[in-house]
Amino acid sequence: MRLFFALWPSAAHRQTLAASSAGAVAQVDGQAVPKANFHVTLAFLGMVPGRTFARLVEIGGQDGYPGVDLVFDRFEYWPRPRVYVAMPTQVPIAGLQLVERLWQRIEPLGFKREIRPWRPHLTLARKVRRQPPIGLALAADQLPSSKDPARWGLGLVESVTHPDGPRYRPLAEWPFG
Repeated sequence: MRLFFALWPSAAHRQTLAASSAGAVAQVDGQAVPKANFHVTLAFLGMVPGRTFARLVEIGGQDGYPGVDLVFDRFEYWPRPRVYVAMPTQVPIAGLQLVERLWQRIEPLGFKREIRPWRPHLTLARKVRRQPPIGLALAADQLPSSKDPARWGLGLVESVTHPDGPRYRPLAEWPFG
C-alpha cells in the first residue's frame, strides 16, 4: 500500500473548499482535483508492507497531536509538476509540531523523513496548461480555511494511481481534540 498521513477535511468542508477555489482553478486551464482528494500531506510514507499497517494505525490514534489552524491565503503555480496550490502565508507552529511528533513516532519503524521543510498546501489543479494571472487572490470571505478544527482530522490515507489520476482514500481517521 502507498500511504501517507494527512490533514483530512470533513465532507462538508470539502464542499466549502471546492466552492471557494473554483474561480481560481478556472483561471489556469488544468484538471481540477476532485474534492474527494483534498488533503494536506503531513508525512509521506511511500510503499508500506501490510505488516506495518497496524502499527501506523496505532501511531495515528495516539494522544498528543495538536489541531492545526491553516488559512490558505495565497496561490502558487509549481511549473515542474504543473500543479496549482493554495497555501498559507504563515506556517503554523502547531502544524510543525504535529509533523515533528508524527515523524518521531514513524521513524523508528524504518521510514525516512522528508529532507525539505514542511510546506502545507492544498492542491487545487493538476496538469495546468496556463500559468495563472499574477496577483490572483481570493476574496477575504472566500478563503479556504481550517480555522474550525472540527472540519479537519488526522488521516492515514492510501494513494492509488488510476489512468485519470490518483485517488486518495482514508483507511483510518482521528478527530483532533
